[in-house]
Amino acid sequence: MRRANKPRGSSPPGLRRHRSRSGPSDVWGPLPRVTVRQSAGGTRDTVQMDRMSAQDRLMAWSRTPHAPDTRDLARILLHRCSGRQASYVHGLGLEAGALAALIDVHFPAAAAGWTPGTCFSDHVKRLGGVRCGCAGVTAAVSREDNSAGNWLLREERDFRDLLMRHRLENDASALPLADVIARACLENDHLWRSLGLANRPHLAALLARHFPSLAEANIRKLRWKRFFYECLWAEGRPVSRPTVCDACLHQAECYDGTASYHQRRA
Repeated sequence: MRRANKPRGSSPPGLRRHRSRSGPSDVWGPLPRVTVRQSAGGTRDTVQMDRMSAQDRLMAWSRTPHAPDTRDLARILLHRCSGRQASYVHGLGLEAGALAALIDVHFPAAAAGWTPGTCFSDHVKRLGGVRCGCAGVTAAVSREDNSAGNWLLREERDFRDLLMRHRLENDASALPLADVIARACLENDHLWRSLGLANRPHLAALLARHFPSLAEANIRKLRWKRFFYECLWAEGRPVSRPTVCDACLHQAECYDGTASYHQRRA
């Protein structure tokens, strides 16, 4: 039986409908033995990294391979790629220097031979003997690209500022994560999929670790991008402004059955 098409909202200028992947799933051939950290106590062991997924390979090169942040960052970094619409750093939402610093903290062994500003996903995969396979993922609008209209850049800034108002104090990862999440919010898909995370609970946990007061405020368990808009409307955002959700394939799924703050004010 064919499924009925979901209702779709009208597309604001500059947004195109697309489906983004949940992340690469390449299986690679063998690489030489590498040394990886196995425990919080600092003991190290040598393992053969035969036919590991891209995720597992990058995790093995991490300082903290068992940390949730490491798992999520590995998926985020491997999900994005230099596509035809934007470079890797612009698609990800980080400047080259900020990206290099993030990789140096979490995946220093994987950074050897990588040129900051180039596609890190392609670099990691080439170490396994293949080229990047996620080039088809549509990149979000660049901060330097005004073709989609200044309103998209304003949306990104509003998302980033909202996250930063709720960041965990003295959290060095909050700023780069806010940049990455804000950029992913511009895509027409569920936020966890735009980021390349495994599922929605992983996104909820990521937000709780780095933006706890914002995560705790979502007592109605709304979809996260919708919840961000609810917060912005409550803070005084004009209800007449278009939203990224207006053009999303999942708009009816996320808004069906409950009135939004926007609708209550209309």
